[in-house]
Amino acid sequence: MSRLLDLLARGVIRVPALTLGILTLLTLAFAAATTLLEVDTSVESFAPSDGRAATLSAIEDRFETATSVQVLVDAGPGGNLITPRALTDVQRLAERLETHPDIAAVLVEEGLDAPPVVTFALPFEAAAEVLDRDLADLDEASFTPLAAAIVADGGDDVAGLFSDDLTDDPPRARAGLVIVDLDASAPAEDRSRAQQAIDEVVDATPVGDARRSTLSMLAIERGIEDALERDLPVLLSVSLLLVVLVLALLFRSAVDVAVGLIGLLASIIWMTGLAGLLGPGGLGWTGPFNQVSIAVPVLLVGLGIDYSVHLTTRYREQRVLGDLADRAARVALSTVGVALVLATVASVAGFLANAVTPLAPIRDFGVFAALGIVAAFVILSTSVPAARVLVDRHVDRRTLRADAVAYGGGPSREGTRRQRAQRWAVPAIAVATRAPGVVVAVAVVVLTGAAVAASGLSTEFDERDFLPEGEPVLATIDRLDRSFGGDVSERTYLLVDGAPDDAALLAAVASVEDRLASVEDVRVVDGDAELTSPIELRDRIVAAGEAVRARLAGDLDTWQDPVAAAADVALPDPIDVDALLDDDASLAEELDLPEDLRLALLARLPEGRDPLRALAATSDPAELEATIRQELADTFAADRPEGLTDAALDALSALQPAALTLARLDAEGFPLDALAAGDRDRLEQLEALEAAGAASSRDGDVLRAHLAVLAAEVPGELAAVMDAEGILLTVGTSGGQDGAAPLAEELEAVAAPIVGAGGEVTIVSAPLVNAEIIEELSAAQLLAIAISLAAAAVLLVVATYASTRAVGLGLIGIVPSVVALVLVLGSMRALGLAFNALTATVASIAVGIGVPYGIHLTNRYREALARGLDPDQAVADTLSNTGPALIGSAATTGLAFAVLLLSNSVPIQQFGAVSTMMIVFALHACLLVQPALLVLWARRRVVVGGPRGQRRGQRSVRHRGQRRARQPEPVGGGR
Repeated sequence: MSRLLDLLARGVIRVPALTLGILTLLTLAFAAATTLLEVDTSVESFAPSDGRAATLSAIEDRFETATSVQVLVDAGPGGNLITPRALTDVQRLAERLETHPDIAAVLVEEGLDAPPVVTFALPFEAAAEVLDRDLADLDEASFTPLAAAIVADGGDDVAGLFSDDLTDDPPRARAGLVIVDLDASAPAEDRSRAQQAIDEVVDATPVGDARRSTLSMLAIERGIEDALERDLPVLLSVSLLLVVLVLALLFRSAVDVAVGLIGLLASIIWMTGLAGLLGPGGLGWTGPFNQVSIAVPVLLVGLGIDYSVHLTTRYREQRVLGDLADRAARVALSTVGVALVLATVASVAGFLANAVTPLAPIRDFGVFAALGIVAAFVILSTSVPAARVLVDRHVDRRTLRADAVAYGGGPSREGTRRQRAQRWAVPAIAVATRAPGVVVAVAVVVLTGAAVAASGLSTEFDERDFLPEGEPVLATIDRLDRSFGGDVSERTYLLVDGAPDDAALLAAVASVEDRLASVEDVRVVDGDAELTSPIELRDRIVAAGEAVRARLAGDLDTWQDPVAAAADVALPDPIDVDALLDDDASLAEELDLPEDLRLALLARLPEGRDPLRALAATSDPAELEATIRQELADTFAADRPEGLTDAALDALSALQPAALTLARLDAEGFPLDALAAGDRDRLEQLEALEAAGAASSRDGDVLRAHLAVLAAEVPGELAAVMDAEGILLTVGTSGGQDGAAPLAEELEAVAAPIVGAGGEVTIVSAPLVNAEIIEELSAAQLLAIAISLAAAAVLLVVATYASTRAVGLGLIGIVPSVVALVLVLGSMRALGLAFNALTATVASIAVGIGVPYGIHLTNRYREALARGLDPDQAVADTLSNTGPALIGSAATTGLAFAVLLLSNSVPIQQFGAVSTMMIVFALHACLLVQPALLVLWARRRVVVGGPRGQRRGQRSVRHRGQRRARQPEPVGGGR
């Protein structure tokens, strides 16, 4: 490896300008490739490709389930949406949504009593239509009893679209929902465009004084993406600024600071370009950039600057020793370069260990980070020596004495290596040399306690964590939780695979549906589980047909005795004459005044007062009520279909609603063309079902016959809940992420009859997908930790064994990673942090940070031993010369990661906290624990076994070290 690095150094030194030119051209090429980069912040991307998310996607494709967009209308504290104005505004909003070209193109087809846009105003509008009135025209006296009756009698169908504070006396609710169902089979771009149009329509359509906001998966993803777009430039800029400040304090050289900064920026460009080339926009080998990948650029700033710090520090040390620029650069790259190569390989292996996770975003995070680390190594390991040689050659040409060009603040310019330990290093040296065993024992005790604490770490995943506080979509989610007690759109799917024409299977499905209402987290509507299924579709059609019959029976009674029907109509008390005259033109005609009386009244009334209204207001209330009821009776009588004779009306009125079939109506002389087309369709469907068997039967054979009717009558609606291979039950649930797994277990127990009948039941939901992500995160994390540490250990053992024939020295190099990892895991438990999408990469960070520290310290220690220093002197030399570089590297890396604490995203904040703790712990382990272990190892190698052992130790440590390191003389001459 040293020879390869020496060849690289020779090439860079020979043509430094060409080297920098090639790096510049490559950077420009990768910058062009960044245009291929795609960004995806969808939550589904975190799910395993062959897990519940895949099942959920297959169900959505197979049955073309709708994608819902929820519009939350919130009148605020003390506000009320059950008013004519608010309800009218909501219906106007629905109309605009349904007629917008971008939205209408992807709305689901209108089903049986299921419009594509459902609003909380629908039952009120339907009641107003029955009264032949407009909602906007109803006065408070007329509207209040009507609304109270709708709320009181509407059940869960009405209550489900209003907030939990809904009351019927008086009718009041602070918030309500509008549900827009989009066709899941429509192209994703069209649905995205439709959801953007929904936002625009909602913003432009006021509903009283209420606040309107939308919620959908697209809104959540867009909110996450917007937050990341705002965060990344700020975080990256601040981290680079802090790195510049640290480099300026560390080196006090504009060239060194500029090279480090430009190298980091180029590394980020290379990584982004490679991510674009390998991603969906290029070769398709990796996924798109996501909410986890945002940490990679900042991570590169933190880890990549190490290359600049260590190379520059060693270069400056060689210059202090008197080396000219060419020789100093060559020595720096051929010595420190060995450690940098090992650190790079170990870091890459650590990040690529994330490949074992089935979660694509974390897997891609490891790939992107590994690419960035390699890019940083290539760029900085060549640009640092090339830039320094270009600058310092001019200085070297102006003098013949090497000590005249030495700089960097070293205590000596006489060509000697630093001997006196720096003040900060004195305690570390004393501890490592005087009580190494105590240090190791204390470390073991502390690590044991941390490991015990870490055993209780939990795992969590919630897409809302990526949304910053104050993000509009997060505020909408919070208001939904407060007002509606959770996500009202949560659905759990029970996919029944089996022959849908199997009578036994259908009977089992029916029995399961009857039992679903008893499950705790299943939403219940009027005593039954809120669900859609083939049997529920049958029941809905039956209910719609029976409602037509009941309404027709009521109409027959009204037509038979209009006066009695008018007498049963509730009138406001007192009667609002002005409102009645406004709403009922025929009543105004009934109360028309003679012209002479009208003129006489006009002369005596205040200006602008209508004579008819004044007279009506002073009329006898009983006479006015009688007039109104007579007018109602006349209206009812006028609604009687032409051609319906008295005899036919009497015969039909005597029948029970169930007997009002189309055939009986026609036989008795009822003009069927007087029925609305929709009502006639409902009756035809109901009668077809009744002909196949009892309409409410749960018998398997009858259900099979009913499904055959549905296939003929409503094939579109049936296809959404049944196909040739099985049946889909969609259940409204409220378990949320925490209750998803227990809910699934209970549903599985309830669905046991289906399994007993030969069917196969698959239960899946969005909360279950999140729960699966948590399970996979937890399981993959343990494997990633093992692989990361094992890979780093094998690499270091092989590398050190090849040069020293010692296994222990390689294992010592991984100590900072192990110590930092265990302490961080224990600290996470103490701080209440959990594994999430970003902190799950903690093992990679531990290797990426700790292993380079360990390698640099071990390599410098071996170099000191090779120069003839004893173990204690070697520790002093190592900490005095490499320690400052390690501290400077830790400071820059730590500040870069600490910047993540400024993010508005909770997972990114936690990632920053965990990474910063990792750096602090790794540095302390490197400066305290690792030196103690190196001293113990070296003492055993050199001293144990007497003179023979000493000779063996000298050969293995010193002679081999000298042969491989080829350390130059302390004072340097020419190039």
